[in-house]
Amino acid sequence: MKLRHLVRSIALFSVILMLLLASGCEYGSKVWHDTQNYVDPNPEITLKNPGIQNPDDNKLALLFTPVDEKVLSLIDLLSTVDTHPDENWFKMVFMRYPWISGIMTVDEEANVLVRLPEAGIKPFKPGPLVEYEGDWSEINLKSFVSYSEFGPEMYLCTPFFKDAEFKGLVVIHFDPRILLNFCPDPQKLIIMQPDGGGIWSGSDKVDKDALLKVNWDSLLDNSVHGVVNVNGIRYVWLSRYVGDTQILYLTQAVSKKDEDDGFLFF
Repeated sequence: MKLRHLVRSIALFSVILMLLLASGCEYGSKVWHDTQNYVDPNPEITLKNPGIQNPDDNKLALLFTPVDEKVLSLIDLLSTVDTHPDENWFKMVFMRYPWISGIMTVDEEANVLVRLPEAGIKPFKPGPLVEYEGDWSEINLKSFVSYSEFGPEMYLCTPFFKDAEFKGLVVIHFDPRILLNFCPDPQKLIIMQPDGGGIWSGSDKVDKDALLKVNWDSLLDNSVHGVVNVNGIRYVWLSRYVGDTQILYLTQAVSKKDEDDGFLFF
């Protein structure tokens, strides 16, 4: 069963990639003023692109793929790290990803070695790193979302070594809400961490309590994507892992067919 879901997930992303290459769509929005220079102020969405025939899948693909692309790019960057980065590497990351909150390196006990910027508004709570008892040499990426009164912060962590011995972690962190800047229509996209209670959208009309009451554990045990009815509103959703953090991308379904609720097939 799990193999079947994995095959579906791979097929989904392959189709999405072909869709984007065919459409050449641009993306961006003015959700956050501090990144408005990097986004398209007049985005458009069309559901007429033939790349994905199902209008629900097509809509979600156009909305979430530019967002997901940013996260995948960060993951690819961290995958190249194996020793403590030098100053030029830190500069390069900030130039390439001006929307991140910061970068730090920590030792084996999660004590901060280098932190840029030196001071941050949100407190760094390294609990998931300190509590990990596995072999860091077998880990490519760990991740977690920390919640505070100042909002959520997502941490992506990869180990670094010296003389083949584990010496600490390189950590890149950002506010997940900022990813909505890269969506062509952020009011139509919802990003959610189902087991952490975080729900982020460009719209203030999302019924977050209702979404959190959905039995996501049951749905995610059976599929990586589908359609769910929440208080009469049908949402098409897709599950993604960022390291070991599971997130969902959701948007209101375009179709009206209730008999398709539950699962989508490609």
